[in-house]
Amino acid sequence: MKYVDKEDITRKHDLTIEEVKSLPMFSHFTDEQAEEAIRTIKTFVEIALEYHKKEKENHGEMTDF
Repeated sequence: MKYVDKEDITRKHDLTIEEVKSLPMFSHFTDEQAEEAIRTIKTFVEIALEYHKKEKENHGEMTDF
């Protein structure tokens, strides 16, 4: 697997409504729908990261986040 420097992919700010609505599949969203999409993505990422962290810990590995 290719190593990706986390500094290259780490966002410095939250996803914005404008960024969501700039994508063709979300361009028809209202601001409220875009905000809900942002909250949903953040929740999914939190769940995925927690799962990953627990899996690493179960295998005796340390996580750096």
